Amino acid sequence: MLDTARWTVLAPLLQAATAGPDLLDTTIRGLTPDAVAAEVLKEIGEHEVRLDLTFDGVTTSHLRPESDLVVALDLADAVRSLYAGRPWSSLAVSTPNPEVDDNGIGGWFAARKGVPQAVQGLLSALRPAREDLGELAVELGTDKWGDLHWYTQHYERHFARLRTEPVRVLEIGIGGYDDPDRGGGSLRMWERYFRRGLVHGLDIAHKNVAGPRIMTVRGDQSDAEFLDRLGRELGPFDVVIDDGSHLNDHVRTSFHALFPHVRSGGLYVVEDLQTAYWPSWGGHPGGTDGTSIGMLKSFVDGLNHSEVGDPRGAGSDLQRTISGISFHHNIAFVEKGTNAEEGGPVFLRTLY
Repeated sequence: MLDTARWTVLAPLLQAATAGPDLLDTTIRGLTPDAVAAEVLKEIGEHEVRLDLTFDGVTTSHLRPESDLVVALDLADAVRSLYAGRPWSSLAVSTPNPEVDDNGIGGWFAARKGVPQAVQGLLSALRPAREDLGELAVELGTDKWGDLHWYTQHYERHFARLRTEPVRVLEIGIGGYDDPDRGGGSLRMWERYFRRGLVHGLDIAHKNVAGPRIMTVRGDQSDAEFLDRLGRELGPFDVVIDDGSHLNDHVRTSFHALFPHVRSGGLYVVEDLQTAYWPSWGGHPGGTDGTSIGMLKSFVDGLNHSEVGDPRGAGSDLQRTISGISFHHNIAFVEKGTNAEEGGPVFLRTLY
């Protein structure tokens, strides 16, 4: 079964993180401050500090309530900082060190050297740094950058406009083969890269990959009915990445089942296209019809469907909704959008 209730609190919270104070406060009240605080705590992890979160005049203590190292913050400020990178306006730090001003962020920065490392660790968690995707790939153990693949440079280019948006990401293939405790490096990378993103991982094997904004689903990417249900229940997705079996039939089935569940303006990515040329994977040295690269090549003609036949012809559903394709070595990005430009006038086709 798909855990459709998993994002009941997070999804609206991520949407509201960049909203004005009134809308964000209303969202927190609707979700309840306790539920919102619980999501904040999942995100920042454990710290040897007392964290006081205040909302509507009520303060609750978290992490280490007995500690004399105290970080006090408005709950809405914590949400804005975590998910939108917004500055704190309510921060107060209290420590046993009398040189540290606990009257706000200005005093904290002025005496930063006097702030214990535990407090600095918590504040860093509440204000995540903007990290390079290649460095994240290496740190988290995914093969999307390094000796095997050079993908992250292309992901940076195509995903930059989505990085701060409340996206839904689906990656097919979690890694680690049948071992439930291996894999998940790229899911953790996407969770860190998309600070407002909900990240879903699909694998044919059971996987124990945890994260505050990660959900794993067990299923077969060659099962079109299952993929359609997944898209209806957990989508629409802003990003779908196929890093699964790389068998050509599976790649084609997955695309046709899931592309309808990609949001307009979103992207469908197919990795490891080298298998399109390998017969043992269902490929062909010429990248012909029936292979994953053959499918993608056909989309290029589909982009220009109005230049063939009736220049005002509507084209197929797929032709009308693929607005762009980018190819790089062994990876392709298919853009979802409106492809409705009319073709050139018929008389020009026979001018010469």
